[in-house]
Amino acid sequence: MAARNRKRTTVMVASTVYGFQEPLEQICVALKTYGYDVWNSHLGTIPVHPGRSNLQNCVDAAKKCDAFVGIIRPFYGSGIIGKRSITHEELVTAIHQRKPRWFLAHRDVVFAKQLLRQYMYDKQGKRKRFQFRKTAVMDDLRVIDMYDDAIQTTVKPAARVGHWVQEFFRLEEALRYIDAQFQDIGQIRQIISKKVTP
Repeated sequence: MAARNRKRTTVMVASTVYGFQEPLEQICVALKTYGYDVWNSHLGTIPVHPGRSNLQNCVDAAKKCDAFVGIIRPFYGSGIIGKRSITHEELVTAIHQRKPRWFLAHRDVVFAKQLLRQYMYDKQGKRKRFQFRKTAVMDDLRVIDMYDDAIQTTVKPAARVGHWVQEFFRLEEALRYIDAQFQDIGQIRQIISKKVTP
């Protein structure tokens, strides 16, 4: 009886979905196998309040989860409300809420940032207005903004905490990172209880 009443550790997995359904499902299954409750919009496991918008439900989940996994892909997503997509809002919310968080970034996003750096940023590293047309390999420059938010480019390097972003290209690389970080649920619970992330 006591085991049933024990609160399970909730991990939210935030990612754009199109073209990534199967890998996303495998990542969520891996986390569930380790013993976590996994919240993910694609799987339909995020708590949904029928009186709230999709954006509100997703942001609420990012606020309420115990830990957050953000996957930054070269596709920004269709749920753009205002200046940012729902996935981007989830990521920013997790950062602002000081959630224990782990990020994965597709290699193409990291590569695109390096390639476009000379056009996107001034000498002080501030973002410039730079026009970009959607392509087959990346649809929106805001995927680079998401990456910048995750690595905390606006924070002085010595003050950055919780800004590790693991680059991946193949699903096996993403799963290896998830396994290395989340297999020990006891360690994750300690991290959550200490709230080590600023």
